Amino acid sequence: MLPPEPTLAARRPVLRLLTALVIAALVIAPAGAASAGDNRSGYQTSQPAMLTAVMPGVQITPLLTVGDVLPSGFRYEAIPDGIAVRPRGQGRVDLFINHETSQVPFPYNAANPTAANGENDFDNAQVSRLILNQHSAGVLNGSFAIASSAGYQRFCSNYLATSREGFDREILFTNEESPDYVLRQSLAWPPALGDPAASEVGLVVALDVQTGQQHPLYGMGRHNHENSVAIPGYGYPVVLSGDDTFTSGPLTGGVFPAGAVPAQAQLYSYIAGSTDALLADEGDLWAFVSDTPGVRNYYQVLPGSGAVVTGHFIKVPKMIATGRRPDGTEVRAADFGFPLPPSNGSWQLDPRTAAPLGIDGPQWVLEYWSDLNNVFQFVRIEDLAYDKRPGLENVVYIVDSGRGRTAAQSLDTPNFRSTNGRIWKMVLDPNDPTVVTALTVFVEGDDNPVKTLAEVHQPDNIETTATGLLLTEDPGSSQQFPVGSADPNATTARLWYVPFAGAPAVVAKVDQSADGGSTDVDGRSAGNWGAWETTGIVDASAAFGPGAFLINVQAHTLWVEKADGADNFAPPGPDFTYKREGGQLLLIRLP
Repeated sequence: MLPPEPTLAARRPVLRLLTALVIAALVIAPAGAASAGDNRSGYQTSQPAMLTAVMPGVQITPLLTVGDVLPSGFRYEAIPDGIAVRPRGQGRVDLFINHETSQVPFPYNAANPTAANGENDFDNAQVSRLILNQHSAGVLNGSFAIASSAGYQRFCSNYLATSREGFDREILFTNEESPDYVLRQSLAWPPALGDPAASEVGLVVALDVQTGQQHPLYGMGRHNHENSVAIPGYGYPVVLSGDDTFTSGPLTGGVFPAGAVPAQAQLYSYIAGSTDALLADEGDLWAFVSDTPGVRNYYQVLPGSGAVVTGHFIKVPKMIATGRRPDGTEVRAADFGFPLPPSNGSWQLDPRTAAPLGIDGPQWVLEYWSDLNNVFQFVRIEDLAYDKRPGLENVVYIVDSGRGRTAAQSLDTPNFRSTNGRIWKMVLDPNDPTVVTALTVFVEGDDNPVKTLAEVHQPDNIETTATGLLLTEDPGSSQQFPVGSADPNATTARLWYVPFAGAPAVVAKVDQSADGGSTDVDGRSAGNWGAWETTGIVDASAAFGPGAFLINVQAHTLWVEKADGADNFAPPGPDFTYKREGGQLLLIRLP
């Protein structure tokens, strides 16, 4: 027997409650979101995709655009870069997304700083933590796992290490790619020259995902980190990290050691006995050295040579690795009897002074030590990924962006040419991560000049699959084209698929149609094709099914917000411009 139906008076409070809930749902439901009842809840951007499919069968869905604000008030921030994916159960997925923002103006004319020749971001580097609906890929909420107030700069790629790589808990590695001195606070730049509270950038930060605790790891090397990737198979943490130094010019003036070449990037390995030892920074830093006679750097591996380099890693002295004296202050060249860094542009210059001044600090000390000890010099290491195929996890692919040299530039000779960049393949001894049994060129971009359509243009981020590699592009100025160019090689930045066997193919390319005009806060003219980049590619199949990947686009010439910068230097008036660059997070499904 059914219970008696309640009277209208009894039902009114319930009806009022249901009505209020429906109204609230309508108010907070964003455009593009479906109701939770059909399992499609969550926000998706209303902006068109900044990436267009090229390969047949590829599906692209834009998820968040820079400037989008969730119902919770969380805003998707500028310069989105590295992505880590963490399925959390119950139909939810966590994403950790780096933002390569920095309060240090870049680029910058320190001799005559104005709002027109200096650009910087509103915020320091940040890591967003997004919660996504696993069924709809809609964004349910967002927060900052690492906030701007920490004072970190230019977080590039990231990597989530798990038990697969010998960790006893989930650790997110994020990385600073900058040489500058800053204060570790909300207003990070500029500190005065000689300010003892200032610290040179170039840290790896380990985030304990469960506790939210941040661990700056000085011992993982003071250099321009693009990514730090944990390698499985050794039963303890082994983390490889590459140097993405901005300068790679002629080493003149007698400052660099004899035999040094215009390549200033090294490959490092940080090895610790356990997760706790790593988080306590008790591990050791090791640097890769070639054992092959006559091969000490990128340029000595000639295009088409088929060279196979063997080598090993040597231990970096602790004070040089950390860049800190025993009392915690920052090392300088004089601590080791090294010369001061050059000021001729062949090393990184300090933007806090109009007079050319090479930045003397932990990064210079590590660079000079690497040359003295014959450490192998790459050109510019962007990213790394190990082979995911069973039994091949000791194989590591190293992205070297190269220099983008043109034929008119002085170093573009057979022995010093670096045009489109390379992907290196390094085979580690499966029983000893300090032994390299082979280093070869897996993707050769330097056998053709810049702007060759069939070559990858300055590869940036990488992901491995069961059948090949996915590569993003960050084309330098020598790889860019005027908007509407009739050059048959003209293209925007792309996403490539490079099979282990077979010919490479373009998966997708950037759509820069949103650039310039009324969509830009300045109404500025559109940037060159190639001024935007693809970045942060990561396998998302564990969350969204086979063939699913996440990627970011950085729309460098599209500004969604700007303001006058502070007056830090003479002459009076704003001496740089705060800007919020455009960009987008997208889901790609490959056939």
